[in-house]
Amino acid sequence: MSAFFIAINRQRAAFDQAVAERMMRGIQHFGQDANSLIVQSHFAIAYQSQWTVPEEQGERQPLATEDGRWFVFHGRIDNREAILSRLGGAVSGDISDAALLLKYLQSFGEAELEEVIGPYVFVLFDPHKDSLIAARDGMGGRYLAYYIDDNVVLIATYELAIVTHGAVPYELNDEKAARILMNEMEARPSSTIAKVHPLNPGELLRLSDGGCEFHRFYRPDPTKRVRLADDQAYALEFKRLLTQAVRRRLRSVGAVGTMLSGGLDSVPMTIAAAQLQEANLHAFSWIFENYPELDERSYSSPICDKFNIEQVMINCDDVWPKFDNDTHVNPVFPFGIPYSEFQQETFRRAQQAGVKTLLTGIHGDLLYEYGQGIFYELVKARRWKDFAAEFKRFWRSSLPKTRWLKHYFIKPLPVVKKLNCLRNRSKPYPTDCLQDSIAALLVKQSHWLKKESRTALRPEQWQVVMDGFAGEDMAHGRYMEAKYGIERRYPYRDRDLCEFMLAIPSDQLYFNLTKRPIIKRAFAAELSPELLARNDKTDFSAIIEAGIEKDNKNLKWFASSSPNWSHFVKECYFEHNSTEKQQVNVIQWRCGYYEYWKSVCYNPVHCELGQINEKTQDDE
Repeated sequence: MSAFFIAINRQRAAFDQAVAERMMRGIQHFGQDANSLIVQSHFAIAYQSQWTVPEEQGERQPLATEDGRWFVFHGRIDNREAILSRLGGAVSGDISDAALLLKYLQSFGEAELEEVIGPYVFVLFDPHKDSLIAARDGMGGRYLAYYIDDNVVLIATYELAIVTHGAVPYELNDEKAARILMNEMEARPSSTIAKVHPLNPGELLRLSDGGCEFHRFYRPDPTKRVRLADDQAYALEFKRLLTQAVRRRLRSVGAVGTMLSGGLDSVPMTIAAAQLQEANLHAFSWIFENYPELDERSYSSPICDKFNIEQVMINCDDVWPKFDNDTHVNPVFPFGIPYSEFQQETFRRAQQAGVKTLLTGIHGDLLYEYGQGIFYELVKARRWKDFAAEFKRFWRSSLPKTRWLKHYFIKPLPVVKKLNCLRNRSKPYPTDCLQDSIAALLVKQSHWLKKESRTALRPEQWQVVMDGFAGEDMAHGRYMEAKYGIERRYPYRDRDLCEFMLAIPSDQLYFNLTKRPIIKRAFAAELSPELLARNDKTDFSAIIEAGIEKDNKNLKWFASSSPNWSHFVKECYFEHNSTEKQQVNVIQWRCGYYEYWKSVCYNPVHCELGQINEKTQDDE
């Protein structure tokens, strides 16, 4: 968990202790094990600790070097053995991840940083030269934001620390907020706070007298292709890599559990964890007595019985945001997710069971999508028999012919992709609910990895896997986890596993009308016949719709006399609307949540910052 910030007065004016303490309050939510605040001359560095791996217990950051530099690190080094080996006998095996990475940087410099695997961010600062380097791991597993102008440098793992400095207005990035409201992915990573920016995954910032420089220190080869002997060889390598990913995430100061549904992401992950764990494993599963179509016990419980896993059932029939003190609100994230209460209830139960670390299958989907180019790959590989057999299967299936022909034959054509790109360029976001000024911000933009991904086997998949989307999702989730002292870890975001999945043929992702055949082959001996036959995914929209329908008492937040949500959404959108009712209800609920957020979260912080700014102006 943990969090840190560094703030520097570039004109070398003495740093105000009161400002540093205020910024410290911006990260105090993250961890209760230790905290440190260093204020010296023209800079301040703070760290809030939640020790999550054994080697860091008792450590207090920031770390000081012999030559007077300061180092702060948040995250985990997953390939410790490889890094220790490169350092030879220079360090002991029980060194903390932070101290290990600092020693590595001192020995090899940032030029060798791409060899370090794991979710992390760090800053190495030299106060004598006012120079620093800051970096974010290649998969974006940790989050780092910055604001830099002629007077200050502000870098933090959480934007509220930057905002509470006072140099940056506590104002939303309207484009980002609108995309969150509409549940749309962005073309380039951005912050919800205007004027603040996140480092991209695999990016390093260097600050010196010469100014700011950014470069990607980790850029995997998009032309890489993995060609193995047969389907079983792919399955064995997948199982090895997933098991390795799980093993890397079992290093914990407390008990480890899993978030277990009945899907083909969480089930293999849980099996791997159970096979690696010496002690009994806890698995936390959502169940639904009143919505049997959502209940996945028939898939998950046999797995728990087979592998001696203690399954904790969490009835989510009536778990719903109540817009009270238990409702999840994040000061830098303005829109809510209806099923966030399911997650909170999971963290409560995990906390009660003494679990500190939860493995989750979230983002596993990203590794199996975007296989629509399978027919062109088969032709290119001259696998004519497989092409003919697969075409026959599709043709004889119950799938609508026009739909799959368009999806698998027309859309993957390079010329069609190019035409679609030209057509969508600068096209306003197609919605009738947003205010015109907000809709104009949501133009179709080229993805920041578009050029890099052109030579990838599946360019769209490359973009979504290597983007900052998953890392940002994890960062916002971490704010919720911190309340319960829980850390979620994501095996399907393991770098080695992701690189492998991006380079294997598409028929390993979808073939013979079977989704995820590589997983089913890899875990054929462990999965039940029902799971091996499963070809769909549970859709939670039914319970969300029901929850919104029953949520009459929270409508007061939507029905405010002068609603804040009207900055984004047209009030007339909800009058005699002929659009699908479900879509209208979801947007209405999100608008109500936004109103609640403004009242209980944004306004108090904004008021405090306003008073601070007023005092600053009076002093001047």
